[in-house]
Amino acid sequence: MIIVLLLSSIFGFVLSSTLLLKGTTNTIATRILGCFYLLLSLYALHTYIYDGGYLEHFQWFFLWPLLLYNFIFIPIYYYFKVVLTDRLNWHKAELILFIPLLLGLVDVVYIYLQPASVYNSILSETISSPETRLSAQYLFLRLDQHLLIRHCWQLGVLLFLLPKIKFFITNGEADEMKSILNKWLLVFWGILMLMSILAIFYALEKMALVKVFDSLIIVGEKGGIITFFLYIALFLIGVIPIYFPSILYGYPQRARTTSNGNKDLKINGLKFGLDEEEMNLKLEKIKQNKLYLKKNFNLTECARVLQMPSHHISYFLKQQYEVSFAEYKNGLRMEYAEKLIRDGYLENNTIEALAQECGFVSRTSFSKTFKSHVEISPSEYALAVK
Repeated sequence: MIIVLLLSSIFGFVLSSTLLLKGTTNTIATRILGCFYLLLSLYALHTYIYDGGYLEHFQWFFLWPLLLYNFIFIPIYYYFKVVLTDRLNWHKAELILFIPLLLGLVDVVYIYLQPASVYNSILSETISSPETRLSAQYLFLRLDQHLLIRHCWQLGVLLFLLPKIKFFITNGEADEMKSILNKWLLVFWGILMLMSILAIFYALEKMALVKVFDSLIIVGEKGGIITFFLYIALFLIGVIPIYFPSILYGYPQRARTTSNGNKDLKINGLKFGLDEEEMNLKLEKIKQNKLYLKKNFNLTECARVLQMPSHHISYFLKQQYEVSFAEYKNGLRMEYAEKLIRDGYLENNTIEALAQECGFVSRTSFSKTFKSHVEISPSEYALAVK
């Protein structure tokens, strides 16, 4: 069953690479989430090496990751904060988040400053008895105490975020994208909560302070049901984004009205780092290359070409031009159709051919769209421009 840790690590590394390296306008939320999945991948791989008894072959992977693991809930906090508030800021009170990291730093530095025999003794004991590795004593705390503290902190962070998540979910427009984001936040929060609770019980079991269930064969001779479900929770966290690919970049919230009646959008600019000039340059490339004439050129294809989330494109078009993507695309197609008609295209071609040239699959849909934009049919427009 320990293989799920390796699978979790692989999924996490792939996902973190995607989030950290993929071009996007939402650099804050994606990078923070990418950092979390990178830490999670190391955490799962490290546990796989330790619990699987492979530390003898990866001795360089000993001790120092403790610092990273005591940092793991910090990107969780700031990811939710950016998504829920649409901005990233700092408060002095948030220094409390770094207490486990500080304790880990002191203990790790202490061991490295000791004679080599101290480090080698702890390493040898961990290799020979992986099941007792968490009882290793450092300066202030044992490993099981570090585990307990960081997951208690994670639990506290998640409980602190819960009312903010509830407020976010119950407010705002009930569109499809917001609905998907609401589900993602609840599922992600729920699995993280499950992970923290299981890890706390796992630490308590290792400290011999509590015994919830007897050992299960499915985990191993020294394993237990808490260990089993902790592995499953880590695996679920690693793979769950597969079911929510469209919201990993956050959600462009609507502008909020200030007490003066002005739009927050006007004060702080476009949301999620969108730059008006840059976006217009990107859209200009679509015009120049006439990509809008392709029959399969939908919002998803446009997002792939521009290398940015599809909902950012929709958000920008709605905020800046007050049109949907379909209206924007059809507007470009109609401009092109008008130009072709003025240049005499219909003198030698049919309206069906014109519809195909402009990216439509049928004359009916083309004529309907043309009339809604120009208020007359293509044939009437051709007569008018002669």
